[in-house]
Amino acid sequence: MYDMHSHGFGGWRMMAGASDDDRAGRGGGRGGPFGRHRGGPFGGRGRRLFEGGALRLVVLGLIAEEPRHGYDIIKALEAKLQGTYSPSPGAIYPMLQMLEEADLVVSEANGNKRRYSITQDGKAYLEENAEELARLNAQIDEVSGAGGKVALGDEVRAFAKSVFIRVRRGELSADQARKVREILAQARKDIESL
Repeated sequence: MYDMHSHGFGGWRMMAGASDDDRAGRGGGRGGPFGRHRGGPFGGRGRRLFEGGALRLVVLGLIAEEPRHGYDIIKALEAKLQGTYSPSPGAIYPMLQMLEEADLVVSEANGNKRRYSITQDGKAYLEENAEELARLNAQIDEVSGAGGKVALGDEVRAFAKSVFIRVRRGELSADQARKVREILAQARKDIESL
């Protein structure tokens, strides 16, 4: 057990043994400084890939596996999600600073980059939230097509590249462009009706 009551996190406080409402700090829910994780990383509204603090918990888990630079974290998430999602540096670097301010990670300069390692407090936090992190990772694996399932990211990228190249090279006549648009519209409708 650990006590991090002296380290706030944007109004949140992390305390072992605190109630869910105390840990969330902003009106209930789960997740301590990372907000709620209800519905997994993909939430219930379908608008954002990662809801609440799920991304921060996953990032902390990645840093626990091995020390990483911010760019390494972005690439690891991209690989984990089979290219279907890549967080922006504007999402990752402020998060890393917040994790460091909460003493969950520590960084060291490595050339012009910073390399992040997990701290004992970070390990304790992950241990306390191991079940939640395992659930998030299982959902990521399921959505990304890991374990022999279909990986949608590769196919979406290949499709977009095919259309982009033909349009850029001017290889489509007006009739062909109209047909591609019809195909795209029908495919979107088919996917939405699944």
